Amino acid sequence: MTYFDIDWAPRFNFGGPRSIGGLLGTCLHTSEGNPNIGAEGLANYQLNSQTGSYHVIVDLTGKRLRENSDDWITWSSGNQGNNLLLHLCFTARADWTREQWLAQDKMLRAGATVIAHWHKTHNWPIRWVGVNSLPGVTTHDATRAWGGTDHTDPGPNFPHDVFLNMVRAAMNPTPPAGGGMNHEQNINEQLTGSKNVGEFPGWKQLGNRTVVDALAAIGHKLGIDGFEAK
Repeated sequence: MTYFDIDWAPRFNFGGPRSIGGLLGTCLHTSEGNPNIGAEGLANYQLNSQTGSYHVIVDLTGKRLRENSDDWITWSSGNQGNNLLLHLCFTARADWTREQWLAQDKMLRAGATVIAHWHKTHNWPIRWVGVNSLPGVTTHDATRAWGGTDHTDPGPNFPHDVFLNMVRAAMNPTPPAGGGMNHEQNINEQLTGSKNVGEFPGWKQLGNRTVVDALAAIGHKLGIDGFEAK
């Protein structure tokens, strides 16, 4: 599962290395500036100012920019949160209403793929928790219990119920219609003439036969023993 579109991790050298063995969960943030800044705009600002960093930024367009790898301490919350959590920031505001959040479906779904990747990788449950109930998904606001920060993002109206369902869907995607066969399986059905071949018309260039049936017809026409035309 790919969880970022752009990788700027090599550019971020402030923070420091850490072991991933002690990680406890994921933490959500909002950038609190102009929501239209974009992932690259926010990352550039943080690089130049060195006033903060995250593991992944997700913007309104659904772009996912990785600032740091899992084994790197970011400047996202108080020290305890920085040491023990993976941090995702939305280019959004903590004072948004629930309706404003839900209007950003593309951003939320993109963020859900990041959280899904982390939780699948580290075998963490998908649940909304405070820091005393980790592992799970928590917030910058919740990390105030550990000290070292007074931020309250992503805000009281963040639609965590909807978001966690998006995360679950990203972890267990619904198979496509028609039995869930992908393109490679479809081609294999037509090549081998298996029990599901009736679902396919075969290749137009071969008289709507599968490759196997077309070869059988050629062998039969040539009088080769063992070939039966279909």
